[in-house]
Amino acid sequence: MTVDARTSVPIPNVAEAFEALMQHIEEHDIDLEHISASHARFTRDGCEFDFRHNGTALTVHLYAPNENMLYFLREAVAAQISEIDPAAGSSVSWADLERSVNADGAPVNFQKLTLQDRRIIFPGMIRLTLNAERIASLLDGLHVKLMRPPKGYIDDPEWPRVADNGVTVWPNGESELHVRYYTLRDVRPEKNEVDIDVVQHAGGMIADWAEHANIGDQIGLMGPAGEPSLPNTDGPVLLAGDETALPAIARILEAAPAPMDGTVLIAFPEQADPYFYLPDTAMNVISVPSDQFKTKCTEITKELVASDLAYTYAWFGGEAQTANEMRRLFKSDLKLGKGDQLSVAYWQEGALGDVDRH
Repeated sequence: MTVDARTSVPIPNVAEAFEALMQHIEEHDIDLEHISASHARFTRDGCEFDFRHNGTALTVHLYAPNENMLYFLREAVAAQISEIDPAAGSSVSWADLERSVNADGAPVNFQKLTLQDRRIIFPGMIRLTLNAERIASLLDGLHVKLMRPPKGYIDDPEWPRVADNGVTVWPNGESELHVRYYTLRDVRPEKNEVDIDVVQHAGGMIADWAEHANIGDQIGLMGPAGEPSLPNTDGPVLLAGDETALPAIARILEAAPAPMDGTVLIAFPEQADPYFYLPDTAMNVISVPSDQFKTKCTEITKELVASDLAYTYAWFGGEAQTANEMRRLFKSDLKLGKGDQLSVAYWQEGALGDVDRH
């Protein structure tokens, strides 16, 4: 099933706004198809974006596999138009926007999950098992936003709602929510259960909640987004990442349509067995002690390249600076183009929330 949404937004100097939007898209390593000077489109994660202008207005047509993904697309487009032209962004109007809004005004992809169980699966990683009443909406995606009220603000928290232009309105002030991305490690629809693995990290609000919340406590969730899959390739694949990327790497390996050849390069505690965490794979698994991964990741990747193993796809998830370095390696040393490599920053060293930014 495919769902779609369309908006047409009058913008002064729309041609300039169109070019700014196209430049922004291409800066994110997206393979943009230029159909004409006033028409472009691209596909990503099973979604299609179509942009065009007629000299007075920008028209955007979005296609997504479900309403959840469509909500994120609407929001991203409205937010980007707002950056280019704030007045135009606030006037964005989507047909059938009500499909993306719950009866209480919250986004259709928002729900509250209840903590059922918590355990340490290896040193430094907590697995949360949560009850999700609307479990079906979590079956088709990889990442979700977890959110909780600030410390000390527990009773009847204020949750996000949807503005008329499709953008999420977040509570602020004393009601401001702490929001971070996490990976759905497992979804069990028969039990209304999901597992989310959280890296232990003192001072991170989601990580602290994961460590100290009581069974029965609730946490807000929006999503999911992204796909646990790789482009079709018969060649060797490189999957790399620190602890924050382990759930995503595990999901990618599980979703592979056939046994893959290549390398898994991960950070893992020295005293733990990575094969206990990862699904069965024929790929070569290189485990680097967690405290050495940041300094050794690019070094080992260069050694792999020098071994003449011709990777046809590469993926990295982890700290922002390392993600930038790996992205450069993917392009220069591995000579991989758009669509054949992806490097994702899950957190930023020294930034508020740190690993919790995953």
